[in-house]
Amino acid sequence: MLFLFVDGLGLGEALEGLFPLLLELNPHPLDATLGVEGLPQSGTGQTALLTGVNAARLLGHHQGPFPSPRLRPLLVKSLYAWARERGLRVLHANAYRPEYLERAIRGGRLLLSAFAQGALLAGLPLLRLGHPLALPPGFWEDPYGVGAKAAALARDFPLVVLEYWALDLAAHRDPEAVPGRFRELSGFLRGFLEEGGELLLSSDHGNAEEPWHPRHTQNPVPLVYTSQAPPPPSDLTGFFPWMQAILTSKLNKPDRNT
Repeated sequence: MLFLFVDGLGLGEALEGLFPLLLELNPHPLDATLGVEGLPQSGTGQTALLTGVNAARLLGHHQGPFPSPRLRPLLVKSLYAWARERGLRVLHANAYRPEYLERAIRGGRLLLSAFAQGALLAGLPLLRLGHPLALPPGFWEDPYGVGAKAAALARDFPLVVLEYWALDLAAHRDPEAVPGRFRELSGFLRGFLEEGGELLLSSDHGNAEEPWHPRHTQNPVPLVYTSQAPPPPSDLTGFFPWMQAILTSKLNKPDRNT
């Protein structure tokens, strides 16, 4: 399957005009506030998704954009590590510029997302641009073609993760570009789904669904899965155990690809 993580995507009325394809996939709402005051943020939201722990409550506040060192022990036991310990082949498909990685890893604090940190801590490589298994994380000249490539990768790996951050970036810095990022995402999804890919999509907090301001929102975030699954969770912390159940069912199939 492909786990397409879309940073900064909440559920709101404007999506009917901005991202109708998502609504056609009948997204299930997940609470991203986690019972903590303030606006949800990426560091704690992504950590909650990947570990099942309410990272915002642990810290006493929402924190972003990168997980603080206090959250790193949680990410040691993330979805990536859990899947690899059970013999599943996992691909963190994001392509990184070498100079970005050098800056991000230099010093005491990793200036990397929870997804990238979780991948590293599980022993997965962070792939460079141009690697045959890597996918650019947005700004695609041919979104449909990238989606089709993602579908091919998802046939070869039980779990492929792609972190799409371009939508959140546009919502913060260039709101006029938000419709273009939604069109890009739609093209990617069409390319992926028309190739028969198994899609899982979710987010960490709302933002781009209200493009008239640059702030995060308290809106629920979408959860989409295009195959059979247990009843969906109600918030970000329920995502990890829900994913464990899905991947365990794949492990129990005699034709699993490990």
